[in-house]
Parts: sequence; C-alpha cells; structure tokens
Amino acid sequence: MKIRPIYFIALALAIAFGIAVVDGLRIRDKYSISIGNYQAELVSSKKDGAALTLQIAKANEIVGQQNTIIAERDKAIGHLTNTIGHRDADLVTLGGRLAQAKTDTDRVPILTAMVENWRAQYNTATLIIAEKDKVISAWAAKYDAQVTISESWKQKYEGELHLRTLAEKGWKSAEGRLRWTRVMGNVKTGLILGSIAYFGYSAIKGK
Repeated sequence: MKIRPIYFIALALAIAFGIAVVDGLRIRDKYSISIGNYQAELVSSKKDGAALTLQIAKANEIVGQQNTIIAERDKAIGHLTNTIGHRDADLVTLGGRLAQAKTDTDRVPILTAMVENWRAQYNTATLIIAEKDKVISAWAAKYDAQVTISESWKQKYEGELHLRTLAEKGWKSAEGRLRWTRVMGNVKTGLILGSIAYFGYSAIKGK
C-alpha cells in the first residue's frame, strides 16, 4: 500500500502542533507565575512603601523639632555667655576699685560684690552646661531620626529594585510567549500553504 503524501503532511502538522502546544503551556505557566509574583509583590511593595513614607515624614518632623530646639538652646547659651562676659568686665572694674581702696571699710563692700559676682558666674556656667546637655540630647535625637530616614530610603530603594527585577522577569516571559505565538503562527501558515500546494498540485495532476 502506497502511503500518500497527505499522511506525511497530517503527521507533520500533528507533531508540530503538539510540540508547539507543550512549549506554549510551559511558557504560559512561567508567564503566569511571573505575573502572579509581580502582582503580589506590587501590593506588598505599595503597602510597605506607604509605611516607609509615613516613617520618613515622622522622622523629618523630628529632625525639624530638634533643629528648633538646637537653635533655641544655642541662642540661650549665647545670652548666658554674654552675661558671663559682662560679669567678667564687672570683676575687672571691682578689681581696680579694690586696688585703690585704702581701708577695710572700703574693701569689704568691694570684696562682697566680687564674691556675689563669682557666685552669679558659677550659676550662669551651670545653666550653660544644662543648656549644652539639651543641645547634645537634641543632636542625638536628630541623628537617630536621620538614620531612620536613611534606612527607610534604603528599604524603599531595595523594594523598588526587587519589584523591577520581577517586572523584568515578567517581561521576558511575555516576550517568550510572544515568540511562541509567532512560531505557532508560522508553523500553521507553513503547513496550510503546504497542504494547499499539495492539493493544488494533485488537482492539476489529476486533470
């Protein structure tokens, strides 16, 4: 029994179609997984991104508050430092008067004034130390807030980078799916044209 060419064409069509279907299913599954992973990560990324944005905003608010505190405390320290400067000038004046005093009666009020001046300077210096402690505390809080800002931006960047990687995987899967569709189209077109040519040839030959 002679095997007709149409059988070979049908067999080739079945084999090609079967291979294309298997490859198509594999590509489609890979594409679906990639898209599913991307969509899941996109939802998570938006949620995490919103939380990080809020965290950054709060940290920036803290930085602003601490900057205000630092400016106010520096201003207070400046006033207190000027007060000490004025008291130093008073001590120089009192020292000059003490040098000119002739009797203890003259010296006692001057010495008393000098002691009061030193006591006031000590109290002022104590206030300066307390203000500087506040400045140091504000700088520490500002530093912590800036670290939070830096770490939050880093997390946002890493999240967006991860999302971009998943998007690229999805794009590559989509590209593979497109290639498969084109191959399937070319295979079908080729076999159809081959079949048309065969039947046309057979028709002409049969005349």
